[in-house]
Amino acid sequence: MAGLLCIIAALAVFCYNIAESERAKAASESIVAELSGEIAYAAEHEAAEAFPSDNADRTMPKLGVDGSAYAGILTIPSLGLELPVCARLDMDAMQSAPCLYSGSLYRKDMVIGAHNYDAHFGRIGSLTPGDSVIFTDAENHRCTYSVLSLETLRPEQNSELVTKAAGDDWALTLFTCNYSGSARVVVRCGEA
Repeated sequence: MAGLLCIIAALAVFCYNIAESERAKAASESIVAELSGEIAYAAEHEAAEAFPSDNADRTMPKLGVDGSAYAGILTIPSLGLELPVCARLDMDAMQSAPCLYSGSLYRKDMVIGAHNYDAHFGRIGSLTPGDSVIFTDAENHRCTYSVLSLETLRPEQNSELVTKAAGDDWALTLFTCNYSGSARVVVRCGEA
């Protein structure tokens, strides 16, 4: 009887996780559609500014969609993902989209975190060195990256997650928790 209850509980958790992933996928797709339109409109109707590579301290631009601010759109072609990126870490917003955890596109130390839903970062551990990752900011500046490496960090290793060590050449980090929550799956990307 106890074994049957454990199986039923596991099945319930599994079904819940699938439902959450599908809800997150639908929310992300809706936000990306609106955000893409906002980015295209801004690019078409505002004076285009060249990518501000000479101002590392520049604040990342944001666009509002449904009351939330977004920094841009993250595309991972090999995983078939196109996701909005919230402009700041917000646990409620993370239910629908990845969030900017720290850093900046312009300082080349951007760190983006997301839940491990399949529709978000649940499959980033299958990326391989050389895979492309693209970030389009709110002003339609498109930056292409190449996966450099994958690593696993403990949840308390925040400084290793966000701080570059001597010789590090990553400009973008993607991370999520593993399914048990005991570790973080980390993908480091360099400029392509």
